[in-house]
Amino acid sequence: MVIDIVGAGSLGLLFGGKLQAGGYSVRFWTRTPEQAEELRVHGLTITEQGKKTKLLPQHIQAYPITDLSARWHDRPGDWLLLMVKQTSIDDVIHIMETMKDYILNIVCFQNGMGHIEKIQAALPLSSIYRAVTTEGAKKVQYGVIRAGEGQTWFGRDVHTKEIEKDTSGSLEEVRLEALLQQAGFNCTASNQIDKLIYRKLLINAVINPLTAIWRIPNGELLQNDYRLKVMRSLYDEASAIYKASDIMVGTDMWEEILSVCRSTASNTSSMLADVIQGRRTEVESISGQMVQLAHQCGLTAPHHELMLHLIEGIRPEGVS
Repeated sequence: MVIDIVGAGSLGLLFGGKLQAGGYSVRFWTRTPEQAEELRVHGLTITEQGKKTKLLPQHIQAYPITDLSARWHDRPGDWLLLMVKQTSIDDVIHIMETMKDYILNIVCFQNGMGHIEKIQAALPLSSIYRAVTTEGAKKVQYGVIRAGEGQTWFGRDVHTKEIEKDTSGSLEEVRLEALLQQAGFNCTASNQIDKLIYRKLLINAVINPLTAIWRIPNGELLQNDYRLKVMRSLYDEASAIYKASDIMVGTDMWEEILSVCRSTASNTSSMLADVIQGRRTEVESISGQMVQLAHQCGLTAPHHELMLHLIEGIRPEGVS
């Protein structure tokens, strides 16, 4: 079995590295040739619970993503785990458009929403799966550190091509679940993946923009009542939007948001990391999606729209 990992960030290296350590053939597809060369020269070390697993350089297959179509044509893969950030999706789709006549099994790990429809339109024959993970990882020189064991869920996206009347779709899900479990991940196939996606969207929409604006780790959102009031305003607005849109995510979301802040207290959110590094953020696919949902059901979302404008208004030259 050949597994393609598109994106060699922290999660891409973690999943790809553990899958290869579990005996699968893995190909890493990187943003630049230099990143691929680094993996081929230095290999990859995975650290978890103080134990190190070293993948030797001669066993690493790593290539720039621009080579994906040609190499896939010569040797097709079985699964493609799309682990680039939401902000890179358009570039990846442009590269993969030449693969539109192939049948691929693609698992999307992106935050936010709006990208699945784009991928399906560009690759109409492919089966698209959404994934939600609480795995945490930190990229270090020549390796990655796993920050404790999380949980991963995946499922067929409602926007993907119609599932055949036979059992091929469910069989593929069973295979993916098994290979990720064998690699050491707590993984579950879910028929409620959309519910999980909307839950994660709500959590991200409340936490990420505020950490990026105030330049604080997640846990510090709970440090005073002023921050909690702003969080609550974002939460209440999102809850009203979900109710009007008939999106059911459960009744315990406020407590879950607080729990996430506590359990990831020292974490730097991805949006804050992007702001600090002067990179484009995923705010359009998070806060922007809340605004779009509101407009679709005849509401407004002034608090989430403010988050969108504040984050979009941060320019690299203004980032300290």
